[in-house]
Amino acid sequence: MNALFVTGTDTGVGKTLVTALLALRFRARGVNIGVMKPFASGCEESNGALISEDARFLRDATGIEDALNLINPVRLAEPLAPLAAARRASENSSDYFARARRAFDALLGAHETVLVEGVGGLLVPICERDGRILTCRDLIEEWKLPVVVVARRTLGTINHTALTVEALRGRAEIAGLVFCDATPVENDDIAAQTSPEIIAEMTNLPILGHVPFLNDVSPAALREAAEQFLEWPK
Repeated sequence: MNALFVTGTDTGVGKTLVTALLALRFRARGVNIGVMKPFASGCEESNGALISEDARFLRDATGIEDALNLINPVRLAEPLAPLAAARRASENSSDYFARARRAFDALLGAHETVLVEGVGGLLVPICERDGRILTCRDLIEEWKLPVVVVARRTLGTINHTALTVEALRGRAEIAGLVFCDATPVENDDIAAQTSPEIIAEMTNLPILGHVPFLNDVSPAALREAAEQFLEWPK
């Protein structure tokens, strides 16, 4: 495997955190790992350039030294689906996949494996090309990437996760599921206690980890969390 796509059931489910943890776990096993977030919206301007906080977090949390414009080649200002943000900025999005591919190929040339984080959920519209609206799923198919699905544990996740898996079936290999508490979850939350196992049973997919809400996201704490809360890679 020379690349892996990390998707989520929705925005805000912890894809960036899980991508960083996976990268740290791969590195701890001697893999020369790269990270990538091809498309990012809601970027902030810094010294005349747009910067994605998620991309910067991936780089800083993992200690990877690749340039931010390789980690995140397509950046948009408004916190919207990339296609919506591009349209509102009167930006032609037809080359987004090509720009992302050039950065991806450069990262593959520098690393054994590259983790690619999606934006939002699986069917978020990214760009327009040849009269079609393309999504994260189209990128996964074009690049032939296996997928890890990140989901929350709280009420509603069974439906969202099952639909995401269903949308991937027959289009991509699914490596498994990671459940992440991107926000605090109460200890007596029955949905959070029961949903992951039901989802695993429904989808016949392995659970690769359970990541609790992390107050400390320093590099040292994340390295420890990667070993403690992820079960993959072995």
